[in-house]
This record gives sequence, structure tokens and C-alpha cells, in this order.
Amino acid sequence: MIELPQRIILEVTAHCNFRCPFCYCVWHEFPELACPELDIDSWKEIIRECAKRGVTTIIFSGGEATTRNDIWELLDFARARIPLGTISLFTNGSLMTDTRIKWCKKRWINLDTSLQGLKTFGKQTGTRRTCEKTLSFIAKCAELQWPADVSITVSKINLHEIDDVYLAALRSRAHAIQLNPTMVEGKSRSCPDIALTPAEWKEVKDRIKKIPDRDIPRWFSDEIICDCRQQPPSFQHLFANSSMEPCQAGKSFGVIGPSGLFRKCLHTVENLEWR
Repeated sequence: MIELPQRIILEVTAHCNFRCPFCYCVWHEFPELACPELDIDSWKEIIRECAKRGVTTIIFSGGEATTRNDIWELLDFARARIPLGTISLFTNGSLMTDTRIKWCKKRWINLDTSLQGLKTFGKQTGTRRTCEKTLSFIAKCAELQWPADVSITVSKINLHEIDDVYLAALRSRAHAIQLNPTMVEGKSRSCPDIALTPAEWKEVKDRIKKIPDRDIPRWFSDEIICDCRQQPPSFQHLFANSSMEPCQAGKSFGVIGPSGLFRKCLHTVENLEWR
């Protein structure tokens, strides 16, 4: 039986209503890692076992977790099993409503979302959508005093407007903002030309740091390739960052994928029985 970290990410579905070209989910490379997808009773068993084994933080993710009609029952179940811990929902916000935001607030379910572009939003998400729904969701969370943390993925697609994307997150009163470069994992592994080099990423960080943060916390993730898996020499040459600290996968966090198997990192393909 493996030892579970205190922080667990539950990828409760591989289904998503976005088609982001930079999506790092490993089932884009290895579809077998996403099936068969577990039913609600199996997820409840996993949540029950996580609580029993000392997990204090559960993050519900996907895919897009809210495409599961039973996600609200799973969140409720997790909160009941870990009443004093941290329960979070990572969502693209497209299916969120005022009622659901209030529901999460009542149960102390933290909200995390992503803002992937303004004029480039459709191309960044592989849809015909605009950024307005996401911006409204972030602003509504702030208005209801249950704010959302926001992540922004920077690619060659939205690089030219990234300052404006960051400013839009500030104006929408995001609770905190994380900026990260496209990772050459999952779907983007087959189109690495959209990823930034470490030098380009440093230029982005330098630009963003010159923008007043309006007392909204911001931080940067520098990972472009993951050291939890073997990388081809071409990726090492283009994207390796010698200043990166070793990934804390399997120590500070772990992942249970759609089929119910444990991975130590979001980007690894080795599955383990968690039981």
C-alpha cells in the first residue's frame, strides 16, 4: 500500500468542454489512463479512504469537473469526510452560476479557475467562446465574497496580449493570480512550437513584475518540462530550466486519475494502486 500525500488531486473526469491546445493532461498521450471512468460510488470510496489515511486537502479537477452532474454530491461528501480540511474545485467556470458559487461558499469549497486569453480566448481554449463568461465568473465570485484564484497559461498564442490578460484578472478582482508557461506535456507535447523557451518566459515575468499588483498576490510557476518523466534531448535543449527546484510530486501532492489509479505527478504515466 502506497503512502498518500496530504494533498490529493482527484481528476474525476477526462471529459472537458474546452479543447485547449496546451492541455497537459496525460490521457491526451495515453488514453488508457482515463478509462474506465469511475462512477460516484467508487469516487466516494476513494474520498473515504483518503480521509481515513490523513489526507487534509482534496482538489477536484479533470478534464472539467463540473461536466459531471454528480460533482456537487462528491464535493458535499468530501466536505463531510474532511470537515476541517481544504476542499477545492478547479473549473473553467463555463458551467458555474451564481447559485453554484453560493453553494460552494456555504460549504467552504475553494474555487480556482483559469483565464487563458482575451482576444485569443477562443484559440487558447479551442472553442468559439469569448472571455466574457470567465471574467464575469471571477468578478461574481469577488462580489459574493467567495473569490476565485486565477491561473493564466502563457503560450505563443496569447503572448502578445499577456499584459492585458493579467490586467483583466486584476480588474475582475481575482483573489490571487498564478502565471505559468505552457508545459510541453499532454496535448502540447505534439505541438511544442506553442511553448515558450525559458528566456522568453523570463521576459514575460519581467514585464508582469513591472505592473502594480493592486495588493492581489501573484506568483509564477517556472516549469516547462516535468522532471518526473524522461524527456527527449530536443526538449531538454529547448525547455530545460536549470534554476527549477525538483518537483515535489509524490511528497507534497499526488494525483488519482479518472480510472482511480494513483500517479505521483500530473504529468507522469506510471499508475499505481493506491489501496
